[in-house]
Amino acid sequence: MSSDKNKSAELVKEYLSSWKIGKVVELALKDEEVLLTLFRLLREEDDELKIRALTALEDVFKALPDVKQLIFVERFLDDLIKLLESDNDNVLIHTIRAIGRLIEGVPLQPGKFVELAHAFKNLVKSRKNEAVLLEIPSVLKVMRPTSYTPQLMDAISRLLKSSNLRLKAMGLRLLLNAGSFTGNPSVMKTFFSEVYYALLEREDAPLVDFCLDLILEVVHYPLRDEFMDEVAHVLTAVKEIALRKNSELAEKAKTVAEELELAICRYYSQNPEKAKEKIHELLINERFYEAIDLALAVGDGYILKWLADVLEELGKETLIVNQRILPGPKYVSVPPEKKAQRHLRPPTISKFIERKKSVIETLSRELASGGGLTKEEKDTLERALRAGDEKTLIELSKKRIEVVFELLRKLENGDKFEKMDALWAFSKLAEKIEPEAVFILEPAVDDLLRVAHSTKNRWMRQRASKTLALLASKSKNGARIVREFLDDYLSGDLKRVVPALEFFSYYFERNWDENIAKAVLSRLSDYLRREETRFDALLTLEGLVRMAPPEKAGLLLPFVSVLKEVKKSAPYQDQKLAIRILEGIASKVKLR
Repeated sequence: MSSDKNKSAELVKEYLSSWKIGKVVELALKDEEVLLTLFRLLREEDDELKIRALTALEDVFKALPDVKQLIFVERFLDDLIKLLESDNDNVLIHTIRAIGRLIEGVPLQPGKFVELAHAFKNLVKSRKNEAVLLEIPSVLKVMRPTSYTPQLMDAISRLLKSSNLRLKAMGLRLLLNAGSFTGNPSVMKTFFSEVYYALLEREDAPLVDFCLDLILEVVHYPLRDEFMDEVAHVLTAVKEIALRKNSELAEKAKTVAEELELAICRYYSQNPEKAKEKIHELLINERFYEAIDLALAVGDGYILKWLADVLEELGKETLIVNQRILPGPKYVSVPPEKKAQRHLRPPTISKFIERKKSVIETLSRELASGGGLTKEEKDTLERALRAGDEKTLIELSKKRIEVVFELLRKLENGDKFEKMDALWAFSKLAEKIEPEAVFILEPAVDDLLRVAHSTKNRWMRQRASKTLALLASKSKNGARIVREFLDDYLSGDLKRVVPALEFFSYYFERNWDENIAKAVLSRLSDYLRREETRFDALLTLEGLVRMAPPEKAGLLLPFVSVLKEVKKSAPYQDQKLAIRILEGIASKVKLR
């Protein structure tokens, strides 16, 4: 038995030394002894060997079925947490990524949750390399406790009380995770309350920005009467930011306020009298602005008239109601009279190009014309979109390709929120669906390309680009998507270059295509030097560095000098990225 272990260890070491990660992953998924060998290697002194073992484990965890993933969390999470005490930044980076892969989708027991939170807190407090700290948020996002306990709440409370903004943000993230996953209203009440106080710290712009991101997430979860007071607090705080002149976060706050108002409207839509009671309660407590904001969110004409009368009786100027109305969204929904004309689009050049329709296209058209989803199926889809229920979305789409056409209808003709829901759904389908089933998404490619190229809403544009990058890596027609963005990239027209850079930043996260890489690299130095394109160019270069085989490191060396320029003079966010990329290039050069 001992000789078998030794043979397994030597074989794994040999493959890792040759950078044959794929071979090690294949063996580890078949043979548990190989997997155990990888974990034993984490205890060795050789940091380079640890990094390669961790890289292999990331791919192993990604391929695990749910049941095995749960077992692996129980057996191996402690080993990875122990490794977070390493002094080597690259070991830490790969350990954090491996933990993220391992726990994604698996709720943690409260004790393990707290242990991992403490480990990350210690990393932040130790002021590690910025590249290490940047890896932590993506793992925090997938940390979910099975239940909340006094010990867990105490750990989160300590983070929230910290004067360190990173630790406070970590506490808010974990509090949201605990509340949204367990469904405990008292935790969500605490979350909204903490977010409200954080929003009042206006001089801490990064923390306020982070809170706005969290609110955009939480609006997809069901609201409850137990914490509607706190929701009203938060809505007013967000609108105060949106209404402030010369605020860099004003536009984002408007979007967040609109999303939160929509969630409140959904909550009270079936019971406007309940909304009236809550507004009356706010008025009694002289919380006038919150009462007005809540009434505007509910949008019921009767309630608004009643509120105006009450304010007049109280001697309050009714004009302040109008002052609380935010400027209209930049991307308004299609007016009803226009919806009837949605098929009368001006033809594009591609419409005049004769091409043979594929079986998939023909089938899709037939299914679309043969009747849409039933009312029950539409309701199921709507619930899945509101709750962010990926599993139901995927199962329904596999059974009924009409789901894709319903999502396309939302993307083409829905209001802003329906468009965002549709984009979220397409990105999740592209990410989770198997390659052999990805053909069901092909009817969406043209509309996704349109969004990726046309909208000024960066979130929508990037979501479309990410989805297209996933489709390009899975679909048989992926070359067409890549070719279209490459043409944009090489055009030199900044309006086309920026969407192309956004696409390639996602595309090179999971693909290495040397010919495409060389074409992108040929112009990348110019875009790294231009302020308008620098950030997206850095993200694209980071993906290229990560995916490039060590023997191709020579392609990356010409960028060292321009990255050093960025590190010296660019904005802080760009500097962090440049440092991380320089470290990645150095690592690849060492492995040659």
